[in-house]
Amino acid sequence: MNNVVQLEAFESPLRGRRIRWFLAPGSPALYPPGFQEQLFLENPPFQRRILVTCSSSTEAWKLTDRWDTIFQPTAAMDWSLLLTFLLHQPQPCLVVCTPEVKVPPVLFQKLLPLGLKAPTIVCFQTLALPLPQVPVTFDATFFPPAKAVELTLMDAMHAALVQLISADKLGAFNIRDALKDLRGAGATLAVSTIEEPDPSLYWYYASETKTEGKSLLASVLQTLMSRGS
Repeated sequence: MNNVVQLEAFESPLRGRRIRWFLAPGSPALYPPGFQEQLFLENPPFQRRILVTCSSSTEAWKLTDRWDTIFQPTAAMDWSLLLTFLLHQPQPCLVVCTPEVKVPPVLFQKLLPLGLKAPTIVCFQTLALPLPQVPVTFDATFFPPAKAVELTLMDAMHAALVQLISADKLGAFNIRDALKDLRGAGATLAVSTIEEPDPSLYWYYASETKTEGKSLLASVLQTLMSRGS
């Protein structure tokens, strides 16, 4: 029998976590479907919302939210200033980095001692090959809505999953079949180490509506597991 990948719903709290959120190429500068459900439903609400951008990022990101502060670091001293700023912000605090921003690993390292009292940092990244090497271990990685992942993105998604989860653990998991089934339920994939010591695969809602309900997802997940048997 081949290894079976069992998909569970992603329900872990994300406050104080480091998050990578993949966007499909050409996505607008908006919070992607599922983002607000994952980030904004926890209490208490974020006390500060901070945008980190760069010269190559579209100006539209500045209109995505009512940002309390917008940073555009261009040198090491700017990142040091941002770190000092973050250490003195009331928590919980949300930091959103546009896809073009390359966050230096030292920023994450300096925030580690704060544990879950650290700012919640979301790094958007465009899902495309070749995938850049990321010298940071994220607590959770979210993929674009299944309906947005066309055939041209399958290889990039597979490469990202292999980066996160060993090929042995992925077993007989078939991305094409999974996304085809999850698409109808308004769901897609995520990888997280929050609840498990090793990266594990989950599904999450990435749709504006959830009219299909859990019964459809239960059917989808049963189909996926039976294919791995």
